Amino acid sequence: MGIKNKIYSEVQLLKRLEKGKVGVCYVARNIYLQINGKDEGVWKARFQFNKKRFEKKLAAYGENNPYFMDYESAIHKSIEFQRVLAAGQNPLERNHAFIYTIDQLFLAYLESQSCEYKKEQDIYYRDIKPTLGDKLLTNLTRSDLEKTIKSILSTGRKSIARRALYFVRGLFGYANTHKLIIENVASHLTIEKHAGGHQSERQIYLTDSEIKNVFTVFQNYPKQAPTTNQIAIVLYLIFGFRKSELLRSEWGDFNFDRQEWIVKSTKMGEEQITLNIPDAVMPLFYTLKVLSERSKFLFPTVRSSKSGHLSESTLNAMLLKFFSEHKTRTVYFNNPMSNAGVRKFRIHDLRRTFTSCANDNQIAQEVTERCLNHKKRKRLRVYDLSNRQSQRKAVYEVMANIILPLANLAPQFTKYKKRVELLKSA
Repeated sequence: MGIKNKIYSEVQLLKRLEKGKVGVCYVARNIYLQINGKDEGVWKARFQFNKKRFEKKLAAYGENNPYFMDYESAIHKSIEFQRVLAAGQNPLERNHAFIYTIDQLFLAYLESQSCEYKKEQDIYYRDIKPTLGDKLLTNLTRSDLEKTIKSILSTGRKSIARRALYFVRGLFGYANTHKLIIENVASHLTIEKHAGGHQSERQIYLTDSEIKNVFTVFQNYPKQAPTTNQIAIVLYLIFGFRKSELLRSEWGDFNFDRQEWIVKSTKMGEEQITLNIPDAVMPLFYTLKVLSERSKFLFPTVRSSKSGHLSESTLNAMLLKFFSEHKTRTVYFNNPMSNAGVRKFRIHDLRRTFTSCANDNQIAQEVTERCLNHKKRKRLRVYDLSNRQSQRKAVYEVMANIILPLANLAPQFTKYKKRVELLKSA
């Protein structure tokens, strides 16, 4: 028969901690404190499940910190373990039993989701964690979340406040579903009341004269508007891409011989589609291939990065530069786009420009929808499996004939002519 471990009272434990006597002190049959020195100890759980022994560190000894645990809390933890074991379950496999703080909830929530939430993680670590990360779930109030969203909004970042609100609603919806909180403290949050209201729909699309002026400005300042970036903007206008669809494209999906390009589906996209590239557009791809050198991406980053391809924000940052004052050792300009009569636009407005221009040139709406790769209506999706490839090819021809003369990129390609010829002959 096994020897029973001595159970220490709180008074006995405190005396031993005060002396700093190193050793193991059980406070319950499955919880003990491993004393490492004077007033230093680590709580550990030890138990047997399905004839197998388990041991796990629970917390440090102490008070007033979510990562500490005092004597009374250790006793409660012991009871919790015994209940789980009595139900025929392994306490260590019930991860939710160890979620006490917002930080722990955040990590558990991310682990449970299929979406990576990259931008939301940035928002959490920058705007939420500093004030709420260590806060106990039991102490969190509705007011805490309201103040956090309001503090983001007060910095003028409306879109970030909206994104943060949607994320915390999902986060605490998860906590409520798994009974980690008594009430869903985020259920009352709304965009209208707490995040500055919904973003008004943009109505910006570029006219032919504005497109021409955009590229004239670019070509006046080539260092601030690299050839690669200009090509990207032309391709947005000709094909109607989403930002990510273009920038994440790889050379492995491009066939120079057949002049075909496979564009992978995205979160918002309907499906993978194949594009037929007009002859007049091919010089752009040969030049891109030369400029991208050995990268697998059509639009690689200049500096090393985790993704390897051009960031979705890089092109918008370039555009913003031309709508403001910019000064370096070698160049100075002050809002040249507005001075040239171009309305302030973003990359997504090029998608709107593509649609408006196509419709103005008698392209059927259902064909334009397939170019945009919008999801089909539910009923139509069952019967219509066509992606209008031949009709889309005609659209790209029309758009290339309109956009390429306005962009006038050909003069920039002359310095890459020899390298392009070598590529073609390879």
